[in-house]
Amino acid sequence: MFRLQNPEYLYLLLVVPVLIGLFLWYWNRRRAALDRFADRELIEQLAPGMNRRLPWTKFILLVLAIPLLSVAMTNPQWAAERQEVKRRGIDVVVALDVSNSMLAEDVQPSRMERARYFATTLVDELVGNNIGVELFTCTSLMQAPLTTDYAFIKSVISAAGPYQISAQGTNLGEAIDRAEEAYEDESANHRALIIISDGEDHDGSAAAAASRANDAGLLIYTIGVGKQEGSFMPVELANGRRDYVRQNGGGPATTNADPATLEAIASAGGGSYFPLSGDSKNLAEAIRAKVDRIEKQEFESQSFSTYDSYFYWFLAPAILLLLFEFALGRKDRKRAAELEI
Repeated sequence: MFRLQNPEYLYLLLVVPVLIGLFLWYWNRRRAALDRFADRELIEQLAPGMNRRLPWTKFILLVLAIPLLSVAMTNPQWAAERQEVKRRGIDVVVALDVSNSMLAEDVQPSRMERARYFATTLVDELVGNNIGVELFTCTSLMQAPLTTDYAFIKSVISAAGPYQISAQGTNLGEAIDRAEEAYEDESANHRALIIISDGEDHDGSAAAAASRANDAGLLIYTIGVGKQEGSFMPVELANGRRDYVRQNGGGPATTNADPATLEAIASAGGGSYFPLSGDSKNLAEAIRAKVDRIEKQEFESQSFSTYDSYFYWFLAPAILLLLFEFALGRKDRKRAAELEI
């Protein structure tokens, strides 16, 4: 199979007719001026080193070199070998808690910021798998379907926040049930759910939901962010003033991380619980090691051709023509200089 790697350089061929037109115009103007100056025999006596054929020869060499250079720059290639590449991996849904409790600043800069940063790091570690993003509070939203467009996945994660789901509270059981709907039927036993949350759960059905999902072939890993001590949840008001999420009575509400709930979910889901308290990179690598143990499925098979380049077959003669054009006429100029002496 033949191809041109950079076909846009063929536009340089348009220069050739332009140069031919300019040269013919210049040559006619030059010949007319010489005829007005003197007849040809007298001109030969006045300019003994002048070669009337030389400008044409040099111009033809230049015109021949330009198409060769143009084709060389396109880098003509011929397929040398065809290879088939198979991509294997699993389906991974990253479920990110965006409830108001994630605004707490008991970890710096906040639970939400730490969770987003870790989720982005995790995506980089899980490259090669299909990844989706679910946001949840008391309800759930599949914000990004399973895909290999990792730049899109990371943009969804970076924009995640409580403002995206108006209903607040936390229902981890609902998040697990909704995540199951994102997987393809044929991906059973080739799928994982990674929940990033502070563990607050207002429903209490998460462990049972995790057990049902595990029976259907889903492994669940939980990442706990935040401290168990009570913490306020700061918010920015429309006027720019900083306030706190408040209880019905008007006082600031507090939130407590609940790692025990996340541990119970991971245990029921056949996975593991990890606290988000150390280096995000190391934790992401640990989770990747767990995910890599899951049996992978073949997503797609793509064929690629390797190509050999043949630009030098055109570049070499072009350079020779240009060198010959540059050297041509030096003998005539030297002879003319000797006659003048």
